[in-house]
Amino acid sequence: MKQQSASRITLISLSIIAIVVGMVISAFMLSRFMLKVQTTTEKSITVKGVAEKEIISDIAAFNCTISTDNKNRADGYNALNKKIKILHDKLKSLGFTEQMFEDKNISCDNIYRTVTEKENNQTVTKNIFDHYHLTYSLRVNTNDVKLVENNVLKIYELAAQKHDITVESPQYYISNPEQYKLELVDKASASAAERARIAAGQSGSKIGALIKARQGVIQITSCASNATSDYGIYNTSSIKKVMRLVMTLEFSLK
Repeated sequence: MKQQSASRITLISLSIIAIVVGMVISAFMLSRFMLKVQTTTEKSITVKGVAEKEIISDIAAFNCTISTDNKNRADGYNALNKKIKILHDKLKSLGFTEQMFEDKNISCDNIYRTVTEKENNQTVTKNIFDHYHLTYSLRVNTNDVKLVENNVLKIYELAAQKHDITVESPQYYISNPEQYKLELVDKASASAAERARIAAGQSGSKIGALIKARQGVIQITSCASNATSDYGIYNTSSIKKVMRLVMTLEFSLK
């Protein structure tokens, strides 16, 4: 009996020792893993660089419409054709040419009025045809941005002559925004690299090889705006614009 008890105590002691040794080894391996992760994290630095460029729009466009009402469709088209000529003549007098006229379109809508009548001692509401509303729409597109800027509001002088005319606000575009992209990428990358160099130097390190580079979405805004969007902004209301790009760079440290 004494031999069996001694053997059992020995077995239990060995098991406890094995468990303790296993825990020590596991703790050692885990500490090595955490040290490795921490070391890896500390060996890189991620920075952002921003570049901006002021640009001038080289395309201008606007939409205008002129319309008329008539109870007879044929008479309505004849009246509209006269108004179209008046609009074209006005545009030409301001310096616009027919080569700038795009997306011409004529539409004719039936306009109804609501009337209330008595039928079989009951009140009935009906929509009755009243007249035709005919509209001519035109888009003007030109590289002469100043021509649009200086003259677009003068088209409203036709309203003083009792013509039903509408002119939308001009839109200003850049014909080839890609031509500026490489310049912005270069400047933003240089800015990010300089920031990384300064930040690394403050901690007694130096930047090494580039690990990763990510280009942000180009934002085209008005000069007095810092608006951004995940999908990019393209401001068309201003002639002068600012093109902005952010580059995110990750460098190794040494």
